[in-house]
Amino acid sequence: MKRTLLVALLVAGCSGSSLQTSRGPNGETITGNAVSVQVTNAANAQAAFSLAERYCQDNRRAARFVAQTGTTAAFDCVKAE
Repeated sequence: MKRTLLVALLVAGCSGSSLQTSRGPNGETITGNAVSVQVTNAANAQAAFSLAERYCQDNRRAARFVAQTGTTAAFDCVKAE
């Protein structure tokens, strides 16, 4: 159920935009677009947040944690104030 919710959140946040996938410095998978990002295989929650924050900053946005399932953490990229 949690995995289904995470996938649904990611798909909803990504509709209308193409996804980009890249690798983090330690082999993490970073998948996202201008409004959301998903980080897989980060060493810990802080490492996942740092990668998401860096990803969102490319679009002048800030990362906001949404959910974590197993080794995958999902974040929204929200407008920075």
